[in-house]
Amino acid sequence: TTQPDGTAEISVTSQTAGISAVTASINSSSQSRNVTFIADVRTAQIASLEVTQDNAVADGAMANTLRVRVTDAFGNVLAGQTVSVLAGNGATTAPTVTTQPDGTAEISVTSQTAGISAVTASINSSSQSRNVTFIADVRTAQIASLEVTQDNAVADGAMANTLRVRVT
Repeated sequence: TTQPDGTAEISVTSQTAGISAVTASINSSSQSRNVTFIADVRTAQIASLEVTQDNAVADGAMANTLRVRVTDAFGNVLAGQTVSVLAGNGATTAPTVTTQPDGTAEISVTSQTAGISAVTASINSSSQSRNVTFIADVRTAQIASLEVTQDNAVADGAMANTLRVRVT
């Protein structure tokens, strides 16, 4: 309904970020204008955390990678958001990454320790964790010890002496 001066206030809301066209029409007259809705950075959350490269060699140089995606409470992607990153089991990663225009950021993790490392990405009070695996670097394998565990077997082709080798 118009005011006495011929104006009307139009309120438009949306849960989807982006440009929306608003059209006012009366009789055969109409005009359209674009309005822009932006994602709500106050509700930034980790929408997903995916392992994109796993089973890197534990040599401190080869990396496992993950992709984190940040959205607002309604699923709108958030660019330019700082995500905190932690990695366990002695793995190394940058302490933070920043999301790109598509709301994602790549996390690179290296380690010199073979085994599983839990990687956690967090923003505000939202976090997700995924495990990545580092495999032993066979190029640097060494014999750490060699022990005789059974000796003095009868030389009959059936009885055996046994040894235990430890490789590091």
